[in-house]
Amino acid sequence: MSIDWTGLTLPFDVGDLIASGNGLLGMIGTFVLLALAFVFVPKVITLIRQSFSAARGK
Repeated sequence: MSIDWTGLTLPFDVGDLIASGNGLLGMIGTFVLLALAFVFVPKVITLIRQSFSAARGK
């Protein structure tokens, strides 16, 4: 028992799928970058402070 796929057509092709993915990323990309900034900026600030305090201690 198998499905007959002959005559099946899709309303979009690969180019349409990539274009819609790029459009979606363009709309939400700034929010993704903002979320990543909230995650990584405190870690970077801590790293900078630790490096200055270690250099001052030597």
